[in-house]
Amino acid sequence: MNETIKLILSLSLSASILAVVLYAFKPLIRNKLSKSFQYCLWIVILFRLVLPFSFEASVMNELFYGNQSTILSTSSTIKQPMSSTKDSSEPLNLPDINESTTDVVYNYNTGLGRHFLELFNRYSLYLWLIGALIMLTVNLVGYVRFIKHLKLINKAATDQELRMLSALLQGRNNVRLMRNHFVTTPMLIGILRPIIIIPDTDFNEKQLKNILLHELTHLKHSDIGVKWLTLIAISIHWFNPLMYFIRKEVHRACELACDEAVIKNLSPAEKQAYGDTLISVVADHKYPSGVLQATMCEEKKSLMERLLAIMRPHKTSKPSLILSIFLMGLVIFGALYLGAGVGSGKSTPPNLSGSREGNKTESALITTYDLAKISRHKTPYVGDNSKVGAIAASLPIPDNYFIQRYISMETSEKPYGLTIYYEAGADEKYKDEWPIIKPDSVIESNSRMNALVVFCMIDNLDQVTFAFRNSQSSGQLDTSRYNTSFTFQRASFEEKYGKLSELAENLDKLQNILVQDEHMTDGNTAIESPLPELTDAEVSTARKVVEEYFRAIAVKDDEAILATMYPRDGLTLGNVKSGNVQLYGKETRTLLAMNYDSQDQMRRRYRPSNHYIADKNIIVFKVSFNIDSPPNELGPWNKGIYDNWSMILIREDANSPWLIYDQGY
Repeated sequence: MNETIKLILSLSLSASILAVVLYAFKPLIRNKLSKSFQYCLWIVILFRLVLPFSFEASVMNELFYGNQSTILSTSSTIKQPMSSTKDSSEPLNLPDINESTTDVVYNYNTGLGRHFLELFNRYSLYLWLIGALIMLTVNLVGYVRFIKHLKLINKAATDQELRMLSALLQGRNNVRLMRNHFVTTPMLIGILRPIIIIPDTDFNEKQLKNILLHELTHLKHSDIGVKWLTLIAISIHWFNPLMYFIRKEVHRACELACDEAVIKNLSPAEKQAYGDTLISVVADHKYPSGVLQATMCEEKKSLMERLLAIMRPHKTSKPSLILSIFLMGLVIFGALYLGAGVGSGKSTPPNLSGSREGNKTESALITTYDLAKISRHKTPYVGDNSKVGAIAASLPIPDNYFIQRYISMETSEKPYGLTIYYEAGADEKYKDEWPIIKPDSVIESNSRMNALVVFCMIDNLDQVTFAFRNSQSSGQLDTSRYNTSFTFQRASFEEKYGKLSELAENLDKLQNILVQDEHMTDGNTAIESPLPELTDAEVSTARKVVEEYFRAIAVKDDEAILATMYPRDGLTLGNVKSGNVQLYGKETRTLLAMNYDSQDQMRRRYRPSNHYIADKNIIVFKVSFNIDSPPNELGPWNKGIYDNWSMILIREDANSPWLIYDQGY
């Protein structure tokens, strides 16, 4: 789902919950708290609707991001280890797959509604934007037309009325007073140049004073600004039916708070006169919703409530003041606790599988699979969480040190992905080097076998990641703690074995693939042919591309950076300028060293998805560079030196230029 839509939906849901709760408590606080305070509570809800501020631990952020995938927790006591058959002379036969550690965002949807959900995800931003623009335009056009109509028939107030206004203002504000036969109730319009407009009828001195006091109180409370804020909120959340209820409550609370402020220092007789004035100026009709005015008495339905409030004013007491402060703190806390879907401010650079030395790969332990059991959960959709969870739980553990605890699924857009998370089964230190950077480790090889089985059992799965951490989780998935990962692409397996969904129908054949390798020359190691050597000129040309990339990054030259990179969909200068694609942050990257090994196994193992590149058309440099960031600047890079970082360049053929395709550990 689009990030903007997530944010809007989370703000709308958060504020709606607050509004419903506040309305439910309305009978309890109506006569116990001041009207001005109740008005302030509704203003807090308006700010919740329009301000995207939120803590990462908020409810809405967890709902839309922290737990945005379907994260399934499997029993921590289940451990199905890989079983070793060391006497076997025929280890497994699996292809070389492109592995990388990735930070994946996971969103869940069900398979049955996939088509409609994809359409929604694709066009939801445009639908929301169209609705918001229509709502805002209709209200603004109505407001402008209303103002123009008033200006045509406005007439100056009498000298007596102007003197009374000046006396009440005491020279503090520049407020104009006009008469108009079109309006049927007094109103205040405008923020920068406010105007009080009264009906073109005769008012006695008491009525005029009450009218002016009421409208000047609206001005003092900045109620026109609140009405603009309400209009903005309704335009943003036009799809939420509760918005019109919220607007009504805000307007009701506004008038009650204004009445309360006016009568605060009035005598009982003056209060009676003020109530009589309200009755005399009640509007004969309701003005259009786009008219951003503060009227004295527009709705007859609310008149009775206002009159009762005038005759029974709230008296401020110490207990009510304490209760008011407590409730305000509670509502603000609720707004922050519910929060908004703002995502995570933390990011980690991609951590690609590293290279290894030599031409031999260590074989994985032979695994035992209950394919008949696993196949019972075969599904066409990666979004089928119950079946996918059962498949993940049935896979052998790549190493006895780990247990499988969580899974999460990427189903909002292609490529559809699945991540299976493993953590330490006990509070013990991992026996070997950590994190694992050797791409030919036993864990990686066993994960590759599991990937083949998973692809066979989930028809529309495009890539699967196996993520590991050498510690135990606290009961919640924290992806930042999984610092060893291996990602496998379906296309690479199907290039060797054909249609994997069909292979799943022949379990005997799948079992044979898992335990045989026709290219093995002995029982322990695989012998691979040397990688083709590149000429000094070819290496030098590729080296200059990397140097140019770091030079362009240092000076923030977008065009020069893009000229060094392999062209992809969306990787355009226009998208960079608009902010849709980010090539760098505020950090400074300084190239320190660059090394080349013709037999770097990343050349053999790394391949772009759905893009065949021969060994002679891929080159890998190991670089060292320094990252320097401004103080207190959060970004995707940690400050310090990055050593042994892979810069992967490809070309279409010997006559094509070298271009950077990927980079990382």
